[in-house]
Parts: sequence; C-alpha cells; structure tokens
Amino acid sequence: MSQLSQNPLGIRGLRPIAELAAGRDHGDRLRYRAGCRCFLCRSANTAYEAARKIARAAGEGNGIVPAAKARAHLKALSAQGVGRRSVGAACDVADTVLAEIISGRKANIRASTERAILKVTAAAAGDGALVPGNATWKMLDQLIADGYTRAYLAAQLGSKAKVPALQLKHDFVTVRSAYLVERLFEKLKCECAKPTMKLLAKLREEGYTQHQIEQRLAELAARLGEEVPSLQPNKKGRISTTTADLVEQLYQELTS
Repeated sequence: MSQLSQNPLGIRGLRPIAELAAGRDHGDRLRYRAGCRCFLCRSANTAYEAARKIARAAGEGNGIVPAAKARAHLKALSAQGVGRRSVGAACDVADTVLAEIISGRKANIRASTERAILKVTAAAAGDGALVPGNATWKMLDQLIADGYTRAYLAAQLGSKAKVPALQLKHDFVTVRSAYLVERLFEKLKCECAKPTMKLLAKLREEGYTQHQIEQRLAELAARLGEEVPSLQPNKKGRISTTTADLVEQLYQELTS
C-alpha cells in the first residue's frame, strides 16, 4: 500500500500539515500545529488561543456546538404554544434547520444559531411588548458605521416604501422590532477583513485556486445551513463576521 493511500489527508487530496508548515517562518501558528515548540511558534499559538478565548467570553464566538440545548428550548417553547415557524420568524433561523434540530437529524449547529434560538421566548414570539431601544440602536449604529445605509437597513427590515427609512423610536421599540434588528445584525455585522484576506492568500499559496476556495466555502456554508458568503470587503475594508468564521473554519479543515 502506498504512503499516500495510508495518509488520511492524502486520501482527501490534502497535503500533510508538516509539509504545509515547512516553508513558513517561525512565529506562524501552522508551524506550531506541525510540532514546532520554539518561543516564536508557542507565542503565535498563545496569541491565537487568547484572542479566541476573549471572543468566546464576549459571546462573539461562532464555533460548532451541540444542538441539544437548542433542541430542548424549542421543545419547551412548543409546550407553551410557540410553534416552529413562529420561532423562525423571531430568530431568522431557516425552518429546515429548526426542523432538523427538533428531529435530531442535526446534531451540531453554529454558536450564533444556538444564541438566536435561546433568545426566543413566548413573549418575543407574540412581539407586542415594548422594550428599551438602546441595544437596538447600538446595533443599528454599528451597521451604519460599517457602511450600510439607513435606506438599505430599512428595506432589509421589511420597509416597502419607495424611499425606505428607519421608523424606530430611540426610547422604546417593540419586541418584534428588537428581534428583527438583532437577527439582521447577526447576519450583517462586520469585522476587519485583513485577517480573512490573509487566510485566503495562504490557501492560494498552498495551491488552491480562487474557484476551488469559493466552491469549498459554498459547500461548507450549505452544510451549516448558511448563505454562500461574499469574499469582497466593503469600502471600509470590512467583511461580514459570518464570512470570516467560514473562511477560518475552511482554512483549519484544509490545513489540518
């Protein structure tokens, strides 16, 4: 049996991590993952893990988590008379994804999907109550700062006017409006595109073409029930956090 056929990565058409790391400078986390424990490589890994820990502590992590907690919450809502479609309308999670979580066919989900589902309550599904508008406007202001226009955001929130405008008060908003803004924020929120562009450049250095990268990303997004990501940064050099997370996961898959 050939060495390639014995190597699981070779079977998948991927190069071993030691080979990928061979041409990298010390201080690159890939060299750490390949086994180097020099000061620079250990520092690179420590910095990476610290950054991820901070993101997770701030509730910004979007890794893969078990679907059990979301499944239990969906069943609890159902017992209160809140159906699957009402939950979907409140948290903007696709009905097919919710159905697979409930049935148990989907064992793992994105952390952001779990957060969105767990925030849904019977009152939220009813959507009539008023809540303070500070948090809602903080998210809207961040999206505006990221380059989205007020008209675009209004249209995404459902405005049918010829010239869409945000009609939300600053002091109080309905629970429904708060959820609509929050789910839009989760979909559109951005971060600096440089780290993502660097990972894409590294994949191209490893021999993956732009077409192959886009195809693998589309397949990964489909597996996770997410939209196909755009790899084009906006005018402010920022890219959606969802895209950044997908690219990072793809990079880990292709270089592990």
